[in-house]
Amino acid sequence: MVTNVLLTGVGGQGIITASTILSQACRLAGWEVKKSEVHGMSQRGGSVNSYVRFSPDQPIASPLIPEGEADVMVAFEPLEALRQIAEVTPEGALLVEERRIVPVTVNLPGFSYPDDVLDRLQATGRDVQVIRASETAVALGEPRAANSVMLGALSILLELPDEAWGEAMGLVLKPKAVEVNMHAFEAGRELVGAQSGAG
Repeated sequence: MVTNVLLTGVGGQGIITASTILSQACRLAGWEVKKSEVHGMSQRGGSVNSYVRFSPDQPIASPLIPEGEADVMVAFEPLEALRQIAEVTPEGALLVEERRIVPVTVNLPGFSYPDDVLDRLQATGRDVQVIRASETAVALGEPRAANSVMLGALSILLELPDEAWGEAMGLVLKPKAVEVNMHAFEAGRELVGAQSGAG
């Protein structure tokens, strides 16, 4: 079975790093994996999508997720999640970072950031979980680790071995960043666990 994960957000949020860690974790588990990404504006604030496809038991021909066939969306920004919602299967899961990043275009006349983005995502009928990733990372003392909080949340939905995640972080991140990012990863797991327990 092939699992399709779409990571989406804006430049500067560590999306490519997160997708690289996910890909490495799959590889370390002995799974087939392919990854690709699409960048918007190269500077901070442009849209970024990264596609990761993996399977423990079958080959994968293309790194691109077929339209409407993402099983999981990891959205680092709510409005980007709404932009990409059609890429997720009706039965798919969404992990959505709560913090908004207002794009430059919203500051132009005639544009505004919708107040009901999360409500509109919930109304699609998909399984939506809101993750306070940035808030959690700041509390840990490393705001840049919000992407690892999101990866921790994602790990609850996947069947990758726990040790593969830690080893992947060690391969991708600078040595001095591994410990705090592992703490952020565990915090993300706890956030989803707490929501599941409340449900």
